Amino acid sequence: MTGKAGDAKPRILVVDDEPRMGKAMERLLATRYRVTVAGSARKALDLLAAEPEFDAIVCDLMMPEMSGMDLYQALSTTRADLAGRMVFMTGGAYTDEAQEFLAQVPQRRLDKPFRPEELERVLEAALRGR
Repeated sequence: MTGKAGDAKPRILVVDDEPRMGKAMERLLATRYRVTVAGSARKALDLLAAEPEFDAIVCDLMMPEMSGMDLYQALSTTRADLAGRMVFMTGGAYTDEAQEFLAQVPQRRLDKPFRPEELERVLEAALRGR
């Protein structure tokens, strides 16, 4: 999968409320992908409305105001194709709601901290739609 015509690098949207994590993900992924970072799920929705051409989303599961679960639900109705290419990151602080969500949704998941190779493997699988 690729981004816009003429650019072989897929576009990845990273959604995380921790600025340092967003910057780290951007640095980690920038050599192989065109990366955009959103500091909240609400900002991600705004970005997706303005620039819908993302190939995958790497999203923190638990965030204040609007969680990664909420973002997934919103995209499931308007952009099911993209919702299916979401990768969730979690620090392991699961609520009952988060545990139920992860059990029901077949999305890929990364447990923080993760190794760069894990991120790459999971992201490539998401881009291939597996």
